Amino acid sequence: ERILLSSKKTSLHDDVLQILSMHMDPILPLPRPRMLSVLYHVLSTIPAYHPSVGPMLNELCLGLKRDDLAQALIGVYAKEVHVRLACLTAIKCVPSHSVQRDLQVSTSLWIAVHDPEKAVAELAEELWDRFGFDVCADYSGIFDALSHKNHNVRAAAAEALTAALDENPDKIQDTLSTLFSLYIQDLGPGVEFGDTNWLGRQGIALALHSVADVLGSKDLPVVMTFLISRALADPNLDVRGRMINAGILIIDKHGKENVPLLFPIFESYLNKRASNEETYDLVREGVVIFTGALAKHLSKDDPKVHSVVEKLLDVLNTPSEAVQRAVSDCLSPLMVSKQEEAQSLVSRLLDRMMKCEKYGERRGAAFGLAGVVKGFRITSLKKYGIAATLQQGLEDRASAKSREGALLGFECLCEKLGRLFEPYVIKMLPLLLVSFSDQVLAVREAAECAARAMMSQLTGHGVKLVLPSLLKGLEDKAWRTKQSSVQLLGAMAYCAPQQLSQCLPKIVPKLTEVYDRICIWNL
Repeated sequence: ERILLSSKKTSLHDDVLQILSMHMDPILPLPRPRMLSVLYHVLSTIPAYHPSVGPMLNELCLGLKRDDLAQALIGVYAKEVHVRLACLTAIKCVPSHSVQRDLQVSTSLWIAVHDPEKAVAELAEELWDRFGFDVCADYSGIFDALSHKNHNVRAAAAEALTAALDENPDKIQDTLSTLFSLYIQDLGPGVEFGDTNWLGRQGIALALHSVADVLGSKDLPVVMTFLISRALADPNLDVRGRMINAGILIIDKHGKENVPLLFPIFESYLNKRASNEETYDLVREGVVIFTGALAKHLSKDDPKVHSVVEKLLDVLNTPSEAVQRAVSDCLSPLMVSKQEEAQSLVSRLLDRMMKCEKYGERRGAAFGLAGVVKGFRITSLKKYGIAATLQQGLEDRASAKSREGALLGFECLCEKLGRLFEPYVIKMLPLLLVSFSDQVLAVREAAECAARAMMSQLTGHGVKLVLPSLLKGLEDKAWRTKQSSVQLLGAMAYCAPQQLSQCLPKIVPKLTEVYDRICIWNL
């Protein structure tokens, strides 16, 4: 057993597994749950053993007793997809008389039914129907799974909880109370960054994000009050970002019919004085984002929209990518109310993106610009001189901030506008190539990020237009141009699979040729 529980393959693994395979008869009195657990571990550490371990799992399950089924299902909580599949495949071999309908078994299977991996979920659903289980009203096992060490389990538990509440809507309020209590319990007094309980709080954030679909109007005030009073000030950045996303989704789902209910809650917080400046700032960022998400349901002539936009622009200075992305998404639908101020708004963001001292503020302005452009439509790139300003920024040899800022804007516009931005990508490609060999490290790093964003959005037609220029750059005598072309070709790994498969046959031979030349030169 100690050999099989090793964290890596040993010379004795094959012999031990062979001996084990000779003692799998269903009638033998074996410690089957323990053997299954060990074999799940072998599969997770050495996937190559699947062809031999899979049949052993099946044979063990043929002789499984009723009391052992819950332990046999621990494989569905594994991190690796192939282990979860092997576990459920083995459970199919369990004789029907050995299936015990207890809470632990039904909970494990219900969570597996909502696994993020489609193949796992389908297999689990087949077993659920075959065994004739019903959704239980006791969610204690699901609550425990929300704090599991593996993210796939936490995500599945969140979806399983929502599906259960969809069938038992009368349990929603009790469930929300339990989630809030678990959060407070996990947070504990005086928790610092890097605390050990953040996984449980992340699981609660995933659950709140998932249950958005089944909430009713009466549930909204209590959820929003919890987010504002507790979750938006979470010390963990990941948890805080997920709580913001959960709130945004809830507002997107229910905000239109509940503007009069929710707006006073947000305004009340924004109008009160800060008792703790640091905590207040954290919460304020989230509340402003919630207000922005709700403001899109206001009339375009409502004066509140303008104050909300100003607050969102202020929050863009927060050095958090999750916050900046959320603000960018909120800005787009509000631009219908800002048509008359479009030029000044764009100019403010461009100026901030090119000239601000702090990197976080420049990047925030880039996200804001992308959101604004999406709201004003693609024509705004030319109408308000955005494309021309980006080009001037890339050509500004006197200011590294301008060059870096232009690349940040280029990256965010690529992500936000997708294929619509492709004509501008092709036009600015020569300047992007030059940026790869910039003397300033920050500019080179921004060029790499922009290239990844560009390649991830290129269509097949775009690849055909870009590829000849890059391949031609490999023939250039200037080593910087050659290096830039190689780096951009490397960024093509971020292309969509179909586009990547089309260009690889042309790229690989050229890169090999360049590599051979370098080797010969070094010799």
